[in-house]
Amino acid sequence: RRHTATRRLGETAHVTRIPRDAFTSSSSSRTRTHAHTGGVVPAEDTMVSSSSSVVASAARRVRVVVWGGSGYVGSAIARALVRHGDDAPSSSSVKSEVDVVCASRGGRAPAWATRDDWSARVTWVAGDALDAQACERVNAGADVVVTAIGVLPFPWMSSEDIIKYNAETNVTPGRAALATGASRLVVVGASIPPFVPGLASYAKGKAIVEAFARDEFASTVSTNGDETQHGQRRRRSAVVLKPAAVSGTRRAGALSIPLWAALDPARKVLRLVGNSAIMANAPVPLENVARAAARAALEDAYGDAGFTIIGNESLIEDFSS
Repeated sequence: RRHTATRRLGETAHVTRIPRDAFTSSSSSRTRTHAHTGGVVPAEDTMVSSSSSVVASAARRVRVVVWGGSGYVGSAIARALVRHGDDAPSSSSVKSEVDVVCASRGGRAPAWATRDDWSARVTWVAGDALDAQACERVNAGADVVVTAIGVLPFPWMSSEDIIKYNAETNVTPGRAALATGASRLVVVGASIPPFVPGLASYAKGKAIVEAFARDEFASTVSTNGDETQHGQRRRRSAVVLKPAAVSGTRRAGALSIPLWAALDPARKVLRLVGNSAIMANAPVPLENVARAAARAALEDAYGDAGFTIIGNESLIEDFSS
């Protein structure tokens, strides 16, 4: 039986839900794709309700930790988390106070963001994503942990380092989230175009993180004492976003690099083709990725829903403003 959770910001399609009982079977039978309209279909054995959500009460403060929060994608997610709560209707459970914590090696907002009002509403902390104890200290008290750390596979990097800085830098905060009792994990993964050479190590690193989210985090129950309306322990949920090239303005110190100038026209051309296989690898706007991460972190439909993949085509079509 399917239960449809109505979404506030429009219809969602091309979202993959993994039923809870799938964790007892082989990985080849785990993935089930629902292409539909009218909202998100949660795991088939799960009824999503406000009592089983991270944002269970309008009076509750929700703590979200964003690893890589000063980076290109992470800072956009932090901004989206702040604005998501502001934009929610007064009747929405998302109107809960959201405490956003951004963790990075530097522990401070990027220079370009210091003049923006949203950055003043974020707590910026230093944390080494490869240090398990540091990750646990930062994640203490978090309801949701978001990991948005990654490095491009530059030719001068070894295969081992590419895997390490795309896998361990996300898995270590994720395991710390398990240890500290977080009930939801949001991972920024990647869709890897099969026709682009030299991405094997990068793809392997991203696959390791996705496997952790699916097989370890989302297959366990919460240890923070939260219960569903039936008095049962609330299961953890994990959401993996899989964008292709992310189109936006990348900042490096005082330098602004307008990636959108090349990537946005490419996406518009590819959309005209209307082929799902092509759209799976088309550039996606940075704002869409950030908006999807914020919704995955805060909205009821993703609570206690098992493992969810939001693919690139869905990021393009379903998370625009």
